[in-house]
Amino acid sequence: MTGLAAGMASGFSVLERLDHPGGICASYERDGYRFELGGGHWIFGGDPTVTRLIGGASEVRSYRRRSAVLFLGAHEETHNLRTLMVPYPIQDNLFALPKDLRNAALAEILDGQPNDQPDTMATWLRQQFGSTLGRIFFDPFHERYTAGLFREIAPQDGYKSPIDKAQVRRGAERENTDAGYNATFLYPARGLDTVSQWLARRCNIKYGRAVVRVEPVTRSLEFTDGRTLPYDSVVVTAPLNRTVEMAGLLERVGPSDPYTSVLVLNLGVTLPDTPLARNGYHWLYIPDSRSGFHRIGYYSNVDPLFLPKGYHADPGRGSLYVETAFRGGQRPSSETTRALVKEIVEELQQGGLIDKVEAADPTWVDVAYTWRRPGSNWVSRATAACQACGVEPAGRYGRWSFQGIAASLKEGLLLGSVLRQL
Repeated sequence: MTGLAAGMASGFSVLERLDHPGGICASYERDGYRFELGGGHWIFGGDPTVTRLIGGASEVRSYRRRSAVLFLGAHEETHNLRTLMVPYPIQDNLFALPKDLRNAALAEILDGQPNDQPDTMATWLRQQFGSTLGRIFFDPFHERYTAGLFREIAPQDGYKSPIDKAQVRRGAERENTDAGYNATFLYPARGLDTVSQWLARRCNIKYGRAVVRVEPVTRSLEFTDGRTLPYDSVVVTAPLNRTVEMAGLLERVGPSDPYTSVLVLNLGVTLPDTPLARNGYHWLYIPDSRSGFHRIGYYSNVDPLFLPKGYHADPGRGSLYVETAFRGGQRPSSETTRALVKEIVEELQQGGLIDKVEAADPTWVDVAYTWRRPGSNWVSRATAACQACGVEPAGRYGRWSFQGIAASLKEGLLLGSVLRQL
């Protein structure tokens, strides 16, 4: 999305590796169900400029987030919490926990006085939320979400899990769901891919142009077919570690900071007629799945356009995505993936969350979440080395920093404006 916005604002050529625009921000259909390549891409934090831009492609609908923590009870620590749903954020909705856990968690948060600067995410989580919430939710969830890296990586994105002691105290008595960075979000009524296609039509975009090498001395790009193209400067939205490799800078800047890959299992299903299955939530955080997934998202709870035609008003069907994280680059084999898909489906069925599977499609996002080692300056060194070669890393993965679609579009518009003036 950053590259498309930059191309539209600058008029410069956009070189797209794939045969469609938008990267993982693309929709597709399987057996009548609508899915997205990397799971639900909901748009949060959009300023008026970005909202107007998206509105040029499609009507934009606004949603108030409905999400929760769901305990499946698959482990000893959470066995007695099986099927319990606690509105998100869990620390602001302690009222939903059993009394003993609620009182312990509340006391730990209110009495907590962190003295040391935490060096890892695991330490930061314990300082913020205490041992009770750490034991039943934060530790096991982040074990899955970061593929075990949370004990090795630096704390980051603290705004995703805000802590307000007054709010925590209120949350021990009544529901409070407005905290966090995505309490409201947007989604185009005609689908996210209509936005990327609309932007692409306003770009000089060339598909199937996969760059395999950036030659900094001659300032040229080499493609898979052996052709080359000279450049003065180039904006690259590929992941920063890949850009470093393509430019031959690995020896200079060293191995990248860690990242996680994600297997996104898209499912079209029938739903049992139970409150658990037809929960109405947009997504659920899962700390204790047996098969290792950490989140279930419900496309069709956001918009019925994700259901097959003729079933948009059918509460007995759902379009879902299930996320499982892996350490960067450790992609499971086809055989292992098939076994994992089977295990996930069986766990969802046994847990009463789904009934019959009508469509199933696993998709892979190689660089899904980027992290930093404590004290690391790899990102700044890698970025500076690229810039010295006339290469400007941009976007969520190019800058190795979490940001949503709205921020990516805004970054692209600003970059494009600067390029146009050069």
